[in-house]
Amino acid sequence: MSEFSGYRGRRPTRLSPYVRRDVPPLWRRLFGWFCLFGALGLCVGAVLLVVTAPSAVSDAALEPNTDSTPTQTRLPETVSAVQAPVETSSEGAMARPTLSAADIAALLATPPEVGDIAARSAGRYDPFTTITNRARSEMTTYLAQRGDTINGIANRYGLKRETIAWCNDYRLAQVLRPGDIVTIPPADGACHTVLRTQGKDIRDIAAQYGVEDPYAIIDAPANNLADVSPETLLPSNFFVFIPGGEGQVITWDAPVQQDSAGNVVAFDPGSRFSCGSRPGGGTVWTNPLPNGAYVRGFYAGHSGIDIAAPIGTPIYAANGGPILYAGWNNWGYGSTVVIGHGAWSTLYGHMSSIGVRCGQTVAAGQVIGYVGSSGNSSGPHLHFEVRYRNRPADPSATAGIGW
Repeated sequence: MSEFSGYRGRRPTRLSPYVRRDVPPLWRRLFGWFCLFGALGLCVGAVLLVVTAPSAVSDAALEPNTDSTPTQTRLPETVSAVQAPVETSSEGAMARPTLSAADIAALLATPPEVGDIAARSAGRYDPFTTITNRARSEMTTYLAQRGDTINGIANRYGLKRETIAWCNDYRLAQVLRPGDIVTIPPADGACHTVLRTQGKDIRDIAAQYGVEDPYAIIDAPANNLADVSPETLLPSNFFVFIPGGEGQVITWDAPVQQDSAGNVVAFDPGSRFSCGSRPGGGTVWTNPLPNGAYVRGFYAGHSGIDIAAPIGTPIYAANGGPILYAGWNNWGYGSTVVIGHGAWSTLYGHMSSIGVRCGQTVAAGQVIGYVGSSGNSSGPHLHFEVRYRNRPADPSATAGIGW
């Protein structure tokens, strides 16, 4: 008999996984769901607080203002204070003062007072940075534009017009064309191009331009000279700037009016000393200052000759003709007389006094004025010009002048 014979006909009992076991009470299940939803609500609330948190506010702004006087914005003393409008909330609490866009722009446009040491030491905010004008130390260039003049360029760089003329080709001082390259020195002075054949050292160059200390040239940053002495001979074509130096006396061409043949019939017609249009004239040539001493001739940088004589020495008309100009001239000639001689004209500059007037016609050898040193002049002398149809000619080459 089998060992399982006692269980014949009986099948062992098995529990199904789908058979329902003991279920928790209802109150436990409700409590569990309540805890679950409560935790979810706390998480959602925390997230919302983080996302919608307001910006930080200082403790001073949260304290109630017990003073009944409205507060005002404190502004630096270096700018003009503007009363800030004070806003009040609907609950009656006083809000922080604000400035309008126009007020802010006005404050930023107002520079601070210079030297407000007390305000700076007190730590007041100064939003402005003051940069002083720095002097140039090097040579620079300028490209001439349409409408430019030597006067205008000199004023733009804070220089004298003579400085521009002394550091450029003399033609630029008389006729400036668009596209011309103008050399601009860092300060007033003169320029010199070295010719080694002249044998002039730095001391000689300084003396030539009226500068006593040759180290003014050596120490000028624009020259970039190092380890040289006043006895140094610079190489040929070396361009030297002489701070404070003075070159040749510059005379400036005034505007003229010419007829169809090119003859000058009016000189500087925009001036109140111009005599208007007066054609004609011309007889014989004579010496305008026979008692003078010849000191400077005619060359590309000097449109006439200079004849020295004591102040008050009589000046004579070099040819006969109508007076085209008699009076002060702003082009460097000082007290000036201009006479027309048909195709020719003569100019007499730097007079101490004038002996003729508009409307007159003079003869050759007639006294027209007296020697002086007016205008751009370094001493008493006559600056005398001869022009043929307004083109400068060498007076010494004109027969009868005597120089």
